[in-house]
This record gives sequence, structure tokens and C-alpha cells, in this order.
Amino acid sequence: MGRFLGGSKLNTPDDERRVHPRYESSFELAGSPAEGGTTARLIASNLSLGGVYCTSDQDFPEMTRLAVRLMLPSIGARETLEPLDVSAVVVRRKKLSSITDRSRFELALLFTALGPEQRDRISQFLGARAPVADAKG
Repeated sequence: MGRFLGGSKLNTPDDERRVHPRYESSFELAGSPAEGGTTARLIASNLSLGGVYCTSDQDFPEMTRLAVRLMLPSIGARETLEPLDVSAVVVRRKKLSSITDRSRFELALLFTALGPEQRDRISQFLGARAPVADAKG
């Protein structure tokens, strides 16, 4: 929990609102605004049943609804990737500094509605990984 100093609460890492543990994982995904538009290539750095933390070459403002396609190993075949389509909203966005002309952004995406099949695929993918104690996402 946060600490109080002079009557105001200081935010600490313990103030996180996460419900699900995060798992370090690097994989590709694609995202586009739910109402249509350009599809961006995203690279995940961690994943949970609640969402994904990733980098993007395209900027999506906070509260943008995205159609996201996760490329996860198929059940029983680690070498074969199969798409998993989910809905998400951008809850955090940070522009990264760059020495090139290409902009990069860190995005925290919150899954908005996972069905049982989607939840099962993500759970199975995460099952072989250990939770991350202090990563973003």
C-alpha cells in the first residue's frame, strides 16, 4: 500500500491494481483500432490473463480500443504458432526516446473481454513460465 506523508498518499509499486500475475514472454502480436485502421506490429515483453505489455512502432492514445491478434504456440505443438484474437484497451502509453527517426511506444493493454477458450489458451501458454516480480505491464 502507499505511504502517507503530510496527509497525501505517495504512490509506491505496491499500489498496483493488477489482479493477475505477469509472465515474462517475448512474442509478436498485431493491433489495430477496433473501428478499423492501420495494423501495427507489436512485440510483447510480458503477458497476464489481464493484459499485455508491449512496444509498438505506431502510437495509440490511452483509452484506444484495439483488436489484438496474439501469436501463441498451438496446443501440443510448440513450433506452430496460431493466432488468438482478443479485444483490448490502451491503459498506459509512453513514448520511448530514440536515436533514429522512427518513433517507438511502450503500451500497456488491458484485455476487455476474454471468453473461456481465449482464457484457456493464454493460461496454457503461461503455465510453463514463472511470474515476473517487477516487470511493467
